[in-house]
Amino acid sequence: MTEKEMPEKRSEMAEDLTKTSLGERISARIVLSLESFFYWYGTLLARYPIQCILAALVIPISCSVGLLKFKQENNPYKLWIAQDSDYLRDQEWLWKNFPEDIRYHSVILTGDNVLTPQYFRKLYEVHRIVANTKSERGRTYSDVCYRVPMVDLEPIALLIEDSLYEYDYDEVEEDDDVIAVDDDGVVAAKNASLTRLRRSLDLGFDPSVDLYPHDYCVLIEDLTEEKCLENSLLELITPDEYGKETDKLIASLTQEDIINAINTVTESKVYERAQDFSSYLGDIKRNETGHIVGAGATFIRFFGKVNTSAISSVDDENIAVSKGSPVDQFTLEWEDALISTLQKHISEDDSSFFNVAKSFSDLSAAAINGDALLFGIGTSTVFIYVQLMLGKFNFVEQRPGLSAVGMGCFGLSILTSYGFSSGVGLVFSPLHAIIPFLMMGIGVDDMFVIIQCLNNLEIKLGSEKMGTVEKMGQTMKQAGVAITVTSLTDFLVFAIGATTVLPALQSFCLYCAVGIISVYFYQATIFAAVLSLDIRRIKQKRNGLVPFIVHKDWTPNSLSQKHLAKTAFIKLAKILDLVPVKICVILSTAVFTGVGIYGLTELRQEFNPVNFIPQESYLAGWINANTEFFPKEGERVVVNIADIDYTKELPKLEWLVGQLVNETEILSAVDSWYLEFRRYTIDNELIPEENWFQLFQEDQMKFYELLTQFLFSQEGSKYRTKFNFMTDLICGEAAPRVQLSSIQLTHKLFNSPTQWIPAMNKIKTLVREANFSSRAFPTGTEYASWETDEVIGRELYQNLGLSLICVFLTTLVLIASLKGCLFVLFCVLITLIDVAGFMHFWGLTIDVISCVNLVIAVGLVVDYSAHVAHCFLVQTGTRQERVHSTLAEIGPAVLNGGFSTFLAFIFTAGSTSHVFITFFKIFFLTVLFGLFHGLIFLPVLLGLVGPASHKAAEKTKVEPESPEDSKPKLTLYQKYPTGVNLAFELNEKQVEQSEQFSEVQKEAEEKSEEKLKISSPTNSKKSDEGSEGSPSSGYSSVESVFE
Repeated sequence: MTEKEMPEKRSEMAEDLTKTSLGERISARIVLSLESFFYWYGTLLARYPIQCILAALVIPISCSVGLLKFKQENNPYKLWIAQDSDYLRDQEWLWKNFPEDIRYHSVILTGDNVLTPQYFRKLYEVHRIVANTKSERGRTYSDVCYRVPMVDLEPIALLIEDSLYEYDYDEVEEDDDVIAVDDDGVVAAKNASLTRLRRSLDLGFDPSVDLYPHDYCVLIEDLTEEKCLENSLLELITPDEYGKETDKLIASLTQEDIINAINTVTESKVYERAQDFSSYLGDIKRNETGHIVGAGATFIRFFGKVNTSAISSVDDENIAVSKGSPVDQFTLEWEDALISTLQKHISEDDSSFFNVAKSFSDLSAAAINGDALLFGIGTSTVFIYVQLMLGKFNFVEQRPGLSAVGMGCFGLSILTSYGFSSGVGLVFSPLHAIIPFLMMGIGVDDMFVIIQCLNNLEIKLGSEKMGTVEKMGQTMKQAGVAITVTSLTDFLVFAIGATTVLPALQSFCLYCAVGIISVYFYQATIFAAVLSLDIRRIKQKRNGLVPFIVHKDWTPNSLSQKHLAKTAFIKLAKILDLVPVKICVILSTAVFTGVGIYGLTELRQEFNPVNFIPQESYLAGWINANTEFFPKEGERVVVNIADIDYTKELPKLEWLVGQLVNETEILSAVDSWYLEFRRYTIDNELIPEENWFQLFQEDQMKFYELLTQFLFSQEGSKYRTKFNFMTDLICGEAAPRVQLSSIQLTHKLFNSPTQWIPAMNKIKTLVREANFSSRAFPTGTEYASWETDEVIGRELYQNLGLSLICVFLTTLVLIASLKGCLFVLFCVLITLIDVAGFMHFWGLTIDVISCVNLVIAVGLVVDYSAHVAHCFLVQTGTRQERVHSTLAEIGPAVLNGGFSTFLAFIFTAGSTSHVFITFFKIFFLTVLFGLFHGLIFLPVLLGLVGPASHKAAEKTKVEPESPEDSKPKLTLYQKYPTGVNLAFELNEKQVEQSEQFSEVQKEAEEKSEEKLKISSPTNSKKSDEGSEGSPSSGYSSVESVFE
């Protein structure tokens, strides 16, 4: 085409554009602009490969500086709970103002029957082990234990006449080794000539009323003793708080003694309080009379105390906060020592399991790096596969160097993602451990598409007759658009996922979004630049493994030139042409979708942070044993009420308690100090019932005086821990200002979020409607998980919906076919239904891990379907011919991408981590159904009702040679179905040799789809350098894009 004709042609194109819809014109121009850009970019990489590689490496090197701020977060409250949630806001307020000062440790013993002397000796051994555990700074359990005040009321009785008490006196001979069981079944040591067994202590009056305040408070102060809190069956028998007498008892204990004691003793000998010891047993076995005769499990619990004053120190603050709830350094050190001690003495016993308060945070951190070996194995396997797929089986065309560079690109993407994300302050959670696998699976997909486009180009036009620059330009022109479509959709999917309010999920999505863009850029730049060098190496016949070796007389063997994958897909296309096969494919798709829909209706939603610890860990064993033998009776919740004027707001408190008591459908118990306090004052005639509220309003001091009296009484002492006062509570004095009080609730057992989320919200509503003048809120351990469940349920469908919309819009713009985009969207949708539905049959639930994997699945599935649809739209011929061409050209790349993704995570199937197991199961389903719908179902659908081709006709004709320009030129006319005619020219440095044009012409004539005319009087053979000249002349803007 001459310069005079160019304006006329552009005018013709503009006229054609006006006949199309606005959307079609926009899509066409975007696609053409991308092709134009990638052609230019490919030629740039081929001309300056080293410079482009070095320039690209600046990015990961710069981002690596951000690793200095790398932060690994284990605190579940900072990972899995919305930072603006009610639970976290209230919990942080409690930690700041009233930090929790108790730590929980437990050892569970299991067996055929734990009510035997052997197991009691085990319990006693565990007690001694814990008591003797010493930290590096020399602290023992007695230094860090949680102490509770105990009052022995028996001396009070001595002030009264001795006749008020009944005792049994038994004469026995002195025998230190004899154990006796009296008529009441009380085990006692007969180590003295006279043993007095106190049956009961019934004073006949309440000393907290009759002796209060003077005599009672003096005695209380003198007789109060603080003891380390510890629960076990040893409380049945120890007469001296685990001293020498207990040693003798344990040594000579019989099973009969144990059975008698467990059925009769109802008071702890250590704490002198009523105790139901059957609650210390699991898997209880009873005889026909209902008496306990055996049990499958028991526990021993220890309670540690946090030194809250040490938490505020500069040295300990960071350590305390990083472990979840605030803890001082001394406590953490002792717990480390306890874990080490218990691992030595208990972990080898498969019938014993232990849990230390800091175990969860420690093991969550260990889970992040626990499967590093799997990543190494997966990387090696994918590298071998990539090497086999990228190269050919001969010395020259094998590509180990190129394969290594391709694998290195996803390594650079990980470095960029980690460095950049750490630099901007994003946290790293256990969920992030799957990012390397994800980047590897996605990174190799782009690589296979680029190589497949190069192979297709060489097959059509010949590998020896095209210069490297031109070859790279044409390759990137086709591959660039394809990988841009998939990478952009993947990026948008993760960008949408990053809108979540869950910090761990948000951080993960942002990490992945940066990684997706990085791997896309590195594959399109570094890998493509090295590919251009590798093309030159092959032309120079250099050895693929040792490049300085040149094979001068080398000719490729016939086996290495066979395109087995392409041949297989051609055969597959022919099989899919058969009507019975099409029917089977459509019916199979319908069956899979139906089963998926059923599974989706049965899929449970449940979030449990415990899943993030390694399943082979000691803590997982304890959790399983605790769940089996000591199942929860319901979630315990505490309603906290901050600083209020109780004398004025007691009616509000009574209303709230009354409402809670009436919520019998969601609560099984309400333990309120208020109810007991009211009963205590009325029953003991301290306040008349009819004037109860009025009297306190008139005399505010009376309320605080009676509150102290109640809290020091036998009935009210257990509620003393439910209050936080401005100053210490002193017996006989009015209670100080109450800063915080609490009411304990117990939920009924629930089965699903549809039950526990409304129950939680109902309690929150009641507390809010009480309308206290100060802060009031409910908190519970499970409320954190329940709030996360509420968020997951809402955001999962929201993110999936937005992701599908973005997929549709992105593919619509870049593929430029509404019908094609709808087909892609349909394949993505039914694949998601199949994956989510089959999750149910594989034992998975909807939680944070499965939620993010489903979002990732959208991006992967789009890759499979979008590549096929895009390739189908640029083919010519009938629908069936275009399906054949599509499967032959893009099928191998899609299959290789899917299979390499499968190889990237196949070894995670052997992991015991919940993160990796869920990752494997969902990605396996995603690859399986994604490839089926992309390579089987979609081609059948396209063959039946596929959209029209973007190439309605291609014309190639000879332009008359102008006198001033004797160089050969090729003008191509391309008419899109929208009516847009595109024309562009190829000058001498952009075209093949004349024999190549003849081949193209011959093929075009045979298909009656192209017309090729070459205006060249002679065809002088050009060197490789000549054919790699600048392709810029004759290349004009959008309309001069190479096809």
